[in-house]
Amino acid sequence: MKVILFRSVDNLGQAGEIVDVKPGYFRNFLGARGFAKEATRANLALMESRRKKIEAQVAHERAEAESQKAGIDGIELTFELRANDRGQLFGSVTTGDIAAALAAKGHQVDRRKIEIGEPIKHLGSFKIRIRLYPEVYGDVTVKVERALRPEEREALEAEEEARAAKAAADAAKAEAASESAEVEASEADTPREED
Repeated sequence: MKVILFRSVDNLGQAGEIVDVKPGYFRNFLGARGFAKEATRANLALMESRRKKIEAQVAHERAEAESQKAGIDGIELTFELRANDRGQLFGSVTTGDIAAALAAKGHQVDRRKIEIGEPIKHLGSFKIRIRLYPEVYGDVTVKVERALRPEEREALEAEEEARAAKAAADAAKAEAASESAEVEASEADTPREED
């Protein structure tokens, strides 16, 4: 059956277009949510009267999606999770986890618009596509790393502290040597009084 879209629908069309759909899809989804109306003369006239408003709405929604895309593109999300020796996770990274991580960075994205196929269950780096608007996609990188056990984390922190202490000691030693050299140079430049 032919229907007029009053709102843009992913994988179907933009607002204002006339598309063919199955009657059940129209009755249960498009018509029930007010996304489309049957393509009758009265509805075509209604669409023509609302065309400018709908075109402005489509342009505004697309501009917002482009703006959101600019903010999202290139973001790197890191998840530290427990994994076995083969790199398989005890659990998974889902679209809900990715949406929550993006929200923590200030980007609100509906989890249903995140395209990962199935949950991520291995360590590694993954390119994830986010459908922001029809034909507007943002790309983020999801890195899944092995979470350290408490004893591994303590050993790593102790190693970092030792490295920082050594660097501070080396800097202090270098500064002391520099000051000593300056004192010797100034003493060499100062003429001695003879008795």
